[in-house]
Amino acid sequence: MIATEQFPLAKAISSKLADELDAIRFGEPCELLDHTTEITTELIKWWFQDDYIETRQINFHEGQRQAILATIYSHEVLGAGSLKELYEHLAPTSLLEGNLLSRLTDDQQHLKYAAKMATGTGKTWVLNALLVWQYLNKLAAPDDPRFTKNFLLVAPGLIVYDRLLDSFMGKEIDGKRSFETSDISRYQELFIPPGHRESVFGFVQSAIVTKGDIGRKVTGGGQIAITNWHLLAGVDKDNPDFADAVEDEIDVETPGMDIDQRRAVESFFPITPGTTSGNSLDVLDRRAAAGLPMQSLIDLPDLMVFNDEAHHIHEIKSGGTITEVEWQKSLNLIAENKGRQFIQVDFFGDPVQPDRFREEDPEGVLPSYHCGFRSQ
Repeated sequence: MIATEQFPLAKAISSKLADELDAIRFGEPCELLDHTTEITTELIKWWFQDDYIETRQINFHEGQRQAILATIYSHEVLGAGSLKELYEHLAPTSLLEGNLLSRLTDDQQHLKYAAKMATGTGKTWVLNALLVWQYLNKLAAPDDPRFTKNFLLVAPGLIVYDRLLDSFMGKEIDGKRSFETSDISRYQELFIPPGHRESVFGFVQSAIVTKGDIGRKVTGGGQIAITNWHLLAGVDKDNPDFADAVEDEIDVETPGMDIDQRRAVESFFPITPGTTSGNSLDVLDRRAAAGLPMQSLIDLPDLMVFNDEAHHIHEIKSGGTITEVEWQKSLNLIAENKGRQFIQVDFFGDPVQPDRFREEDPEGVLPSYHCGFRSQ
């Protein structure tokens, strides 16, 4: 059995939250709720206090609860802007082991939160809860940089993409989606306290943007953009604009396959006029349209990204080297001008694990939930 010490940060967070959760369950004062906003306090009590749990037939299970609380605690309470800051808060002695401190010091990229939960254990419910948490806080305090009303949900393929559409828009019946069948509506008694349901429903119904409409559909007061990773990599063949923007011979069959960086950039942004047939006005118009999704995401002042089932597409190890897949490079570009107002949450499932976890857990014996925090 793997030693939990190999994940000192996750262990420290779990230990910290264990006592807090008991107080929350019984409606007693606790340090965590002393440092959260009124909205967050209301949500945590609604989700996890026994008085409310006992009135519902459906509630979050332990793994979902840990993933939600760990993310809120790290982001809102600790307010860490890097992985190094999280270690300094929670596991400072671990920084002296190996070359961890130097690796974290060299890393200047945005913070990412990672939740390892077995496939089928309800990652989408955690996603829904965190989205509600962010949206209601931003609605209550528009100037608070910790929160956002802009979301990007990234799926590993069309099956999960359709599942996310079902979760937020409802199932498709006779060519139309019924919001009443969406997760956010069906399980409203779990996700949303009564006083906030009308505003959340209004937001979700008006803010959804499918992959073909990113950069083209105008939404007021935020957006929930849903896509598969292929769009961000410039190789989504279901989108005519992007299909025109990349050369026909580029055929990505697996997420880890190498993609030429120049071609990926050209798929995001329009080319400049020239004398070749490839630079005709018709081609320029199509490629200008192809650049809209990426540019619209870059232009957002803040954004929260959810990568569903990120174990399929997050990092590929080739020849002993861990490399980024192309769509993660796109997310890094989107994040550049946002600073701490860019939040990334990656959901990893079993039995496949991200490489850095697999090296430490080759037998796959980690628990069905494992909240970790990692930077690029």
